Amino acid sequence: MNISKGNWNKYIYFSVLSILSALGNIGVLYTINLIIHDYVTRTQSGTRMYLFMFVGSVCSFVLCRWLVAIGIIRFTQHLLKQTRIEILKMILRSPLAVLERNKSRILSTLTNDTNNIVNASINVVDIITNILVVVICLIYMAVLSWKLLVCVVGLILFTLVIYYFCARKALRLFKLALEQNDIFIKYLNEVIRGFKEINIAPIKGAEISERHIHRSINASSVLNQKAQVSFLINRVIGQIAFYIFIGLILLLLGDLFSVDKANLVNIIFLLLYTWSPIETVVLLIPNLSQARASLRRINDLEDQVNGNTAAEEITFSGDFHRLELKDIAFTYIPEETDGQDKPFSVGPVDFQISKGQAIFISGGNGSGKTTFINILTGLLRQDEGEVFVNGLSIKQEHLKCYKLQFAPVFSDCHLFDEFYGLPEVDLEKANEYLKLFEIDGKVTVNRQGFSDINLSTGQRKRLALIYAMLEKKPVLILDEFAADQDPHFKRKFYKEIIGYIKQEGFTLIAITHDDNYYQYADKLYKMDSGRMFEIQQLSSLYEYTTS
Repeated sequence: MNISKGNWNKYIYFSVLSILSALGNIGVLYTINLIIHDYVTRTQSGTRMYLFMFVGSVCSFVLCRWLVAIGIIRFTQHLLKQTRIEILKMILRSPLAVLERNKSRILSTLTNDTNNIVNASINVVDIITNILVVVICLIYMAVLSWKLLVCVVGLILFTLVIYYFCARKALRLFKLALEQNDIFIKYLNEVIRGFKEINIAPIKGAEISERHIHRSINASSVLNQKAQVSFLINRVIGQIAFYIFIGLILLLLGDLFSVDKANLVNIIFLLLYTWSPIETVVLLIPNLSQARASLRRINDLEDQVNGNTAAEEITFSGDFHRLELKDIAFTYIPEETDGQDKPFSVGPVDFQISKGQAIFISGGNGSGKTTFINILTGLLRQDEGEVFVNGLSIKQEHLKCYKLQFAPVFSDCHLFDEFYGLPEVDLEKANEYLKLFEIDGKVTVNRQGFSDINLSTGQRKRLALIYAMLEKKPVLILDEFAADQDPHFKRKFYKEIIGYIKQEGFTLIAITHDDNYYQYADKLYKMDSGRMFEIQQLSSLYEYTTS
């Protein structure tokens, strides 16, 4: 992610104003130095000229500083909005596997990482401004005594060397702290999602907090403290060296380099003034280190997303007629394993379905049904084999268009509170569906969405299926839809609604365990340990042959 892209004009604008502000600041310092020099040497000069110089410098400083502050406030909010929108776009184009692996990191990225990066981008302007002030002061110091300037540059280089090693250590600590923050968010979501269970048995929440949340909070706090202490050590060493150097100038170096008293006073004044911008830069550097660690995390996430998306999308035309999977195979390897977990494989699988058919897929828990559906819908890409739609082999560049053939209702489906992706809603058909699904007495529909979605699980799934049918995509996917329905509606679903769905022109693929209703399928498949078989005799589920 390139934060500066398209914003260089803003950075240049802020930098120019900051330079003018710095020049005004230096003008004030220069005027004060002239007055001190005249006072020490007892020279009479024009008071009116000093007054004009002082007032002009102050006005330049205040005006430019005000414009910079107002501009930065507006720009910061714009940049925060822009960064979050870019991350959201990245999430929306992310493959399922990448999203599943990085759920906690994504939430952390949208909160902590974006703020770190945006704040650091503004700190860059302050750092540039203060470095410029230091450079101008050093040039002025060179005019007064180049020998003392060499000593000051040596002091700065000494401080920078110490800082470099402290910063490297701190960067590693900040990265580890961000990883602990990911763990914190992961288990905080665990508490939120399982709040009903925790409310009934509070000990569960207490143990989650003790085992994970408190531990991650403490670890993150300790790591951040260690990182900040590294910078503090560097700051303290710099301050000690600075004050020792001031003492050496007053007691030794001034006489050694034959610097007259007026210039010596000016140099001491310059050093005291210069220390503030140097310290400001040192204080802002930790923010840049945190932002650097955050930017690396975002770029790593972006690389994962871009490495799994097609560079160019190609559409295919024509109505849906046939879907075929040949020798499909997929292996899931757990990312976090202690060496005991074995990879889970699906396939090789052969599967065919034609327009207007209703196909049921049965199988025990963990047999690979849901993984197969994720491969079928394009959420997961198979490791081997080919997928064909109307005889066309589906490649990576077809994937976006291929996914549009499906309207799924997953077992853990999310019901949106408004209609999205439906530019035109057939209200007459929607009301017909509500009546068919026996939910018209509880819910109404308009062009924005359903009037109420706070219903029972079974009723919410009915609304999700209605939503899917309103999308008018050729293939409906149902993952254990009937499992949450009452006996009456379950019977109606198999005996009446499936036939209605087929009459409406939909093709249906349903995962189901309801063996009493298998006769309503045009084809029945069974999955067992990642392998798929077609049941040739629907009267006997366990007498099957390999398709």
